[in-house]
Amino acid sequence: MGASGLRLFTIVAVLLFTLQGCLSAVVNDEPESTDSGEELGSFTYPDPSEYTCFDHDGWERCYQTYIPSTVNASSNVPIILELHGWAMSAPDTRAHSEIMTLADEVGAIVVHPEGILIDNTTLPFGGNEESWNAGYCCGDARDLEIDDVGYLLEVIEQTSSNYPVDTDRIYLSGWSNGCMMAQRMALVASEVIAAVACTSGYLSYHEPSNYQPIPILEIHGFLDENTPYTNTITWGIVDENRRNLESMQSGAVENMYDWAEYNGCEGALPDRNEPGTLYSIQGFTDCANGAEVALITVHAGGHNLYANDLCSPDVVWNCFGNQGLYDPQTLMWDFLSQFSKDMDEPTEG
Repeated sequence: MGASGLRLFTIVAVLLFTLQGCLSAVVNDEPESTDSGEELGSFTYPDPSEYTCFDHDGWERCYQTYIPSTVNASSNVPIILELHGWAMSAPDTRAHSEIMTLADEVGAIVVHPEGILIDNTTLPFGGNEESWNAGYCCGDARDLEIDDVGYLLEVIEQTSSNYPVDTDRIYLSGWSNGCMMAQRMALVASEVIAAVACTSGYLSYHEPSNYQPIPILEIHGFLDENTPYTNTITWGIVDENRRNLESMQSGAVENMYDWAEYNGCEGALPDRNEPGTLYSIQGFTDCANGAEVALITVHAGGHNLYANDLCSPDVVWNCFGNQGLYDPQTLMWDFLSQFSKDMDEPTEG
């Protein structure tokens, strides 16, 4: 081939490669198929003030759902079920704990189930206060042996089916009676729950069902006037059919050791000891199934460990908050977010 022919071949080759690139660019600029979006599905953001209700075991049971605006159909985010205290409600708890601020920061779906509220003044507790059947406590839910475990499992199932939930990161939190209920759920539904972190309540149910060790954090005020830090629980209706001696004697440290035993933790003494000015942390980190157990003791804390006060003319305990000296939600999230049912996968929000 002569020099002129070689130049002509080179020019043609360059033009062909250029046209191929242009054609590729045109093809790549076409809109992508919507099939993947259809596979991911979509959802409507629920009004956080509205309730989703369903019949469970003959009772109408309801809950509220909050979804941060950053969550979309392609997300894979954790959910936190925050359980209210005795005589509180879902809206009360949201205002009290301010968990939705945390939800926006970390991109977690938050669900607030409602305990049972019975309009019957002939019941032992008057039928006018919401409660959870957490074991020996509390209220009419306990007296009527309400199936709160089954109800909460259905709430988890509905939320996981309707929204882009990472089912390996289902967390429970709560305050007081809600903390007790969260711990009961941990003991009997460990195959579903990844971790529990809650405040001012002890495990009051000791009948594990196929329990698999999961991480547990309990935060308790040393000056708790409602659920004492030591083993001096004296209030409530004593019923030996529903309360056992261990539950009645439970205190914060004993509660930690109970969970250390359930979780098969190594050592007779905690291997985590972190002193602090406002609170100290102790616990067990070498436990079966990668679980941990932790107790945060708030040195000058009462029953209400959140920043906001919770005062009323009829209540003289669990009133004053911490006035923002520390954030229980951050402490609990720092613990919860470390754990996933599938620890081989990242736990980013």
